[in-house]
Amino acid sequence: MCGISGIYTFERDCGVRERDLVRAMNHKMIHRGPDDEGYCLSGSVVLGHRRLSIIDLATGKQPMCNEDESVWVVFNGEIYNYNEWRTDLIARGHRFKTRSDTEVIVHLYEEYGESFLSRLNGMFAIALWDERNRRLILARDRVGKKPLYYHVNGERLAFASELKALLALPDVQPAINAHSIDHYLSFLCVPAAETIISKVSKLEPATYLICEKGKIRKERYWHIDFDRKYRGTRAQGVADLLDLLLDAVKIRLESDVPLGAFLSGGVDSSSVVALMARLAGKRVKTTSIGFTEGSFNELAYARVAADHFHTDHNEKILSPNYVQYLPRIVYHLDEPFADSSALPTYLLCQVTRQQVTVALSGDGGDENFAGYDRYAWALKEERWRRTIPAFWRRLGLALGRALLSPYWRGYTLLENLNQELLPAAARTLFCFQEDIKSEIYSDTFRDQLRGLSAAEMFLRSEPKNGHVSSLSRLQRADLELYLPDDILTKVDRMSMAHSLEVRAPLLDYRIVELAASFPSEWKLNDEGGKSILKEAVRSLIPPEIYHRQKMGFGIPLGRWFRKEWSRLVENIVLSDRAICRGYFKPEAIQKIWKIHQQHRTWHLDLGEHLWTLLMLELWHRLYVDGETTENLSEELLGTMG
Repeated sequence: MCGISGIYTFERDCGVRERDLVRAMNHKMIHRGPDDEGYCLSGSVVLGHRRLSIIDLATGKQPMCNEDESVWVVFNGEIYNYNEWRTDLIARGHRFKTRSDTEVIVHLYEEYGESFLSRLNGMFAIALWDERNRRLILARDRVGKKPLYYHVNGERLAFASELKALLALPDVQPAINAHSIDHYLSFLCVPAAETIISKVSKLEPATYLICEKGKIRKERYWHIDFDRKYRGTRAQGVADLLDLLLDAVKIRLESDVPLGAFLSGGVDSSSVVALMARLAGKRVKTTSIGFTEGSFNELAYARVAADHFHTDHNEKILSPNYVQYLPRIVYHLDEPFADSSALPTYLLCQVTRQQVTVALSGDGGDENFAGYDRYAWALKEERWRRTIPAFWRRLGLALGRALLSPYWRGYTLLENLNQELLPAAARTLFCFQEDIKSEIYSDTFRDQLRGLSAAEMFLRSEPKNGHVSSLSRLQRADLELYLPDDILTKVDRMSMAHSLEVRAPLLDYRIVELAASFPSEWKLNDEGGKSILKEAVRSLIPPEIYHRQKMGFGIPLGRWFRKEWSRLVENIVLSDRAICRGYFKPEAIQKIWKIHQQHRTWHLDLGEHLWTLLMLELWHRLYVDGETTENLSEELLGTMG
């Protein structure tokens, strides 16, 4: 796992200035690759690389080239099928200098041109320079595990694995993208292709960008095809899925450094550990995070799984005192990010890295196999929309707007009954609903917001043609938006903060494609979600895990903000500095705080709203005001008394 960066100039060759700028970008990403660094200056490109050594420790240094140095590559990630392609390419006459997966990318491009990407099974962000054709290719993996940011001005394109690296360039200033703040308040993250910084973009998953002859174009090389239907029986589907799960885990066990796994005690992570235990031939090292609050604590289930698989198990309890980590978390996330599971994920990666350098996770199970409870709820809302006459639905919403607070969670249901499937599903995900944003925005900030609404962004996942089930539409939206922009962003940044590589077998593209081809009822039925996945792994995991209810990985925000973290709101969220940003009406933010203090019921718990505002202000303190993580950590610890 690594960090990559580079500069491509449109009308001239690069020189010392561009090389020094790439060095400055690389320096911002030492945590992604603490083992080594490398550079290549070739024509109108400078490529930079930070290395975390995982495979081919001796000769895997990057940038890497072909025999005549006409093709160069820097690469962040892992290619799991590289050995098969290496054998095939050697048979075709290609000569290799190393046994690394990186060199396979170079020769695949020589052999297949732009279509080389469709032959890779892995997680990756790639920058490839073709000197003969003066062509730069930037690409991301299919599901978006590895990030890639880029900035274009009149003279050049600059790219890097992290936004903070681009901010090292003198012409990239932290000018705020107003629409990104609006989307952040809804999605808890900034969806691609925009970023929080104006004129900086994120390359979307399954996409490559080509710079050639001073022009830039983007192409999509893979789509999740829910129109393709599985032709076998359910029993055959179960067998095919188990075979793929076994292979997906097997190819992710190759490593020249210690390897372990995250273990929550849920079906997904337990299944991965079960297959690792079968394949590894030795005790698997596992790590879990727990809470003192019972309703958030999964440690009992993790222990059941650890005992069952005889793992070398480690645990850590997360308490409110870990508030000191928030500035470091915000720093590594690059952009405002308010999924509260970033905090336990940061701690999980920290503890795991003390034991191993590579960890396998269960990410992807919920999206692939309809594991989220909100899928069943969205389908229930859809049935209500069909059965309740439009007049009564509109009347209910009108009465709700007149009599109810938009902060009441039932208010969203009244909105959703008057919406289409995907906008309604988006609102179920949202933290700040549109009515609340209208209430809290200052007049000046509201005037800056024009164009695409947050709810409408879910419609981007819809293809121009094709007819699939409602469940498939919901899954596709999550796989193309929520998964890469939230879940995988969180895991990548928190793991790289500790120089830990995380591999996700359930996100092997072959499993994604197979799951998409299964009938909806094989995934979600009256017994709940993940039906076919559970059937495939039933004999592998303990019955306590198989039958347990799903839990999230958040933190007890509501309780902590009323008690240990109450002064965080007063000192940070309601501070003069925060108010002077100009985004919000101070009295509206005070109202949110007052509602949360006075009401202790689940439907008026605004802990998530306060967390979202807190993380936004901490981001501004670090990236706009230039505070250090150390000083900000001390300030936050001071609020704990």
